[in-house]
Amino acid sequence: MPVFKGISRLLNKLAALGLLLAALALPVLLVGLPVWSRHQQSADDVASGLADLGKLQAAVARERAARTGAAAVAQPDNIFFEADSELALQATLQARLVAIAQAEKLQLLSSSQLPAHASGEAKVTGVRVNFRTDMAAVQRMLHAIEGARPLMFVEVADLRAELAPASAPADAAPMIDATLDVFGTASPAITANADSKP
Repeated sequence: MPVFKGISRLLNKLAALGLLLAALALPVLLVGLPVWSRHQQSADDVASGLADLGKLQAAVARERAARTGAAAVAQPDNIFFEADSELALQATLQARLVAIAQAEKLQLLSSSQLPAHASGEAKVTGVRVNFRTDMAAVQRMLHAIEGARPLMFVEVADLRAELAPASAPADAAPMIDATLDVFGTASPAITANADSKP
């Protein structure tokens, strides 16, 4: 039965070829799969890193825009407000705070006058402002107020974190209800003239 012998030889050759291919494929699989897996992990890490980099670049751009906005508020050279009365000083102080808040893209919820009082040798007049935002914006607002000219200073800062609603994302920054008592003073010469008027 020469036909069966020929088939048997062909099957043996095919089996030997299959074993040879399996023997060659096994090292490739043993070495190649971990390398491919490591390559995929590296590609995923790079994609994740690029996403994080994009988020950081966006945060830096927002911070630069906020600082540029705060710097855009006019900064006179003098350290005292030019106001001839306590009411004029309060109005000027309030206008400056509104301008700073707008530059920081904040909306003041309320604003009220505070009574004037002595602070050292100066007479200071104040305004209480209330706004609601995140902590980063509160810090920018404080920085803008205390870095401004004419000089303003915060005597009281009441910051209360609000509980996030259940629907808020887990990584959402808590909202802060901020109330600031901000004071400024008019030039001592103007204050002395106003006090000497009958």
